[in-house]
Amino acid sequence: MNRLSGNQFSIVIVTWNTADITKKCVETINQYLPGQEILVVDNGSQDHTVEILKKIKNVKIIENHANLGFAKANNIGFKQVTNDYLVFMNSDIELIDNSLSKMVGYLKNNSRIGIIGPKFLNPDLTPQASVFPPQTAFNAFREFWLNQKESYSKYIPQTKNPVNVSYISGGCLAISKEFFKKIGGWNEKYFFYFEDMDLCRQVSKFKKNIVFFPQCSIIHRHGASGKNLAPAKDQWRRLIPSSIKFHGHLKHYFINFIIWSGQKWQKIFQK
Repeated sequence: MNRLSGNQFSIVIVTWNTADITKKCVETINQYLPGQEILVVDNGSQDHTVEILKKIKNVKIIENHANLGFAKANNIGFKQVTNDYLVFMNSDIELIDNSLSKMVGYLKNNSRIGIIGPKFLNPDLTPQASVFPPQTAFNAFREFWLNQKESYSKYIPQTKNPVNVSYISGGCLAISKEFFKKIGGWNEKYFFYFEDMDLCRQVSKFKKNIVFFPQCSIIHRHGASGKNLAPAKDQWRRLIPSSIKFHGHLKHYFINFIIWSGQKWQKIFQK
């Protein structure tokens, strides 16, 4: 019998050539949240991801013919969820307890919340940054010229209680089915990167809160779900097209000039 039967929600996981970490992700869900609906959207993996997942109970697999990108694959998975609330989760996530259910319950009981995300941990259980401040040129200047840390870059909110933030990572977030439809789902013009920030921006436009929920902690093997997209040294290059889509050309290049010049100035100053 499912001990969480009063708090049912669906979990959508997108995977692409990440057989082992996806298996671990799904196994921890079944361990700590038995009976929850799990939908894995496979983006045309060429490894043995699908073969492995078919051996695991309580997993519905949606097979795409090719890598359609993170946003589109999530939208495909969303169309088949059967519960009123859902969690979008990267394949490089591992649960360590059943606190994800507590997070979804908090969302259900607070109508002002649009989306909510947990506290991320590294594999060694140290805290991992998962929240972004407003992505403005002024904040970039504050951090990279005035050395005011965490003004622009990802950070860890220093709180034990739920708190409103500007952006949360798309590695794991919960949202209601109704509200997700209302905001139009994930923006499919983003293939990978910045789609979570775009989603948060849509939530803000609808005057709903974006909440960091530290009472739920999960392991995030940062970058593991996207490591096959490009060599490690070139991963940053994949951010550029999505950054331009998110900021627009002028703001993208202006912010990047502030960051680049600020880093150069700091090196000169430190000498």
